[in-house]
Amino acid sequence: MTKHGVFVIAGTSIALIQGLILPGNIARAQAAGQDAQAGSADRSSSNLSGSNAAKGSNAVTQPSAEASPSNAESSLFYSLFMAGKTQDQFTPLTRKERLKVYAKDLLSPFHFLMAGASAGITQLQNVPPEWGQGAEGYGRRFANYYAYATTSSMLQMAGEDILHEDNLYYGSGEHGVWRRVKYAVKSSVLARSDDGTQHLSVSQIGSTAGAAFISRLWQPRSNNSAGDGAVSFGISMATNAGVNVIREFLPDITRHVFRRSESSQ
Repeated sequence: MTKHGVFVIAGTSIALIQGLILPGNIARAQAAGQDAQAGSADRSSSNLSGSNAAKGSNAVTQPSAEASPSNAESSLFYSLFMAGKTQDQFTPLTRKERLKVYAKDLLSPFHFLMAGASAGITQLQNVPPEWGQGAEGYGRRFANYYAYATTSSMLQMAGEDILHEDNLYYGSGEHGVWRRVKYAVKSSVLARSDDGTQHLSVSQIGSTAGAAFISRLWQPRSNNSAGDGAVSFGISMATNAGVNVIREFLPDITRHVFRRSESSQ
């Protein structure tokens, strides 16, 4: 195995270990306040007549989660900036809650994992060449991605607070692979207002663009042009859309894996 491979494996292993030991997420924080309301709504829905129930099913929404996420699910959801709930269960974050989410997000294992993978890929590509190879080169590339992600998060948090936007990912609650993929991709450029309606996310797009160009300040000459910043912005937006697809389908998997394993113990 080459030294490059060792560095990649080491970086990603550290990220995965942190993901396993990091405690809960915002979904668990919100779940307690929502469980009583969800239970009341479920009891009321069961009293509807068959015809009324059929009319209400036109929204093609999935039923709410049967139980709160397990500890393992919560840790995983948190690392991916997910609420662990569907959009019909949306509740706006207070300023204090938002600050707590982003403060914890700075140590998200997802950032470490992505930084490790990004550093490994760019190391193999020798981009930028000025940073060289070996442990020092890998460390610079790792720090570059993490600094970029931190800058983006700080700008996004400020934008959300000023514009009253919420970029936390809520599942579609719909059936059908294509409909859910379409929702996930669209959500990568949309934010929610306090009333739950979605609109173009100024905080998301603006923070991604801001971080892409601000990060040029510490890039070497071969990678610090405006064109390089534009490419970085495009890659980041495309990556976010892809991650949203993972966010959409991940609860389907974890519900069976983690909760089934817990019930069998």
